[in-house]
Order: sequence, then structure tokens, then C-alpha cells
Amino acid sequence: MRMIVIFLMALVLMYGDFLFADFSPFDAGRLTIYTVPKMLLMFILLMSVYINRSISSFFAIVFGILIDIYSGLVYGVHTFGMVAFVFFMHTAFRVFYKDFVAMAFVVLTLTFLYDAYIYTIYRILGLVTLPIFDYIALRGLPSLILNALLFIIVFIITLQTSKVRKNLLPKH
Repeated sequence: MRMIVIFLMALVLMYGDFLFADFSPFDAGRLTIYTVPKMLLMFILLMSVYINRSISSFFAIVFGILIDIYSGLVYGVHTFGMVAFVFFMHTAFRVFYKDFVAMAFVVLTLTFLYDAYIYTIYRILGLVTLPIFDYIALRGLPSLILNALLFIIVFIITLQTSKVRKNLLPKH
């Protein structure tokens, strides 16, 4: 039951990430601004602390593969990135689970770094030609702001999902 609930929540968040593609990019004057939500990644990162690292790693692999197949550019980039960031989150930052501000800062920083990782890989392979300054100003920071707003929703979903886990355990 727990795995089904987590899977369904992750699926909804992945769909939400893809749904935002309809609204991005948008024009602000002469600038084209890209916003890329990473609700699924934030959920998986939070799961590694609030639920379980092995479950989080499993879902990082499953949804990383799904995103790799969906994007179809370079297979394995999202899968490897998600798993690596889950291990980094769990190993280095599991002490912050009681401090909301620190947890938000860590998750948002890792989300920004994950997006930068994807940009760097695609830039090295020549799939993206956007200069680094333009990436930071027109995609990195706007996405960070959007993800900061969406973090509250993802955080609440993660806490509710972790409560489902606790409620399913026998009360002896």
C-alpha cells in the first residue's frame, strides 16, 4: 500500500512537471524566460530523509528512466543524476529533517545543482548552445524561484505520504 501511494504521488508530480512545459518559455519584454519545475526531484530528495533512502533510490531509478525515455536525448543522464543527488542528500543532509528552513535551502540548492548538471551534460554534448550567463539569468534563477514556491506543496505532500507509512504499521 505504501509503495502504491508513493508511486502515485510521484507520478502526479512528474505529470505536474511536464504540464508546466505548456507555460514555459514565456516572454518578458525582449527576453525569453524558461521555468523548469522539479517537483518530482524535490519529492524524491525529501523521501530520502522522511521515508527511506532505499525507497527513494528505487523511485529515483524508476522515474529517472521514465524521464530519460520521455526526453529521449541522452539516456541515463536523469537516472544517474537523480540517484547521485539522493545519495548526496541522504548522506550529507539527513540531520536537517527537523529544521524546515535548512531543509528547504538544501533541497532547493540541490534542485538548482541538478538542473545545472543536466545543462552542463547537454552543453558538453552540444545539445544546448545557451551561454552560461544566459542559462543562469534566463533559466536557472527563474526555475529556482518557481521551485521555491512549489517546495511548500511538495513538502506537505511528502509529510502526508510519510504519515501514510506510519499509519500502516501495526499499533502493538
